[in-house]
Amino acid sequence: MAIALISKHKAHESKYLRKSVGNALRDISKKHAELIRQEVEQWDLSNPRIMFTYKLAAKLLK
Repeated sequence: MAIALISKHKAHESKYLRKSVGNALRDISKKHAELIRQEVEQWDLSNPRIMFTYKLAAKLLK
């Protein structure tokens, strides 16, 4: 549930908020990598704002 609540701000106009979203999701991925992987696979990476957040969130995913 937390992942969904945080992720809904992935394309927010505020770079500060998108950075916070990416960092929070990256922290969650340390213990729940598969849940984060499933979430980011659904994102539209053609949107530059979402791609910015994705790069932060998926940093630890392999």
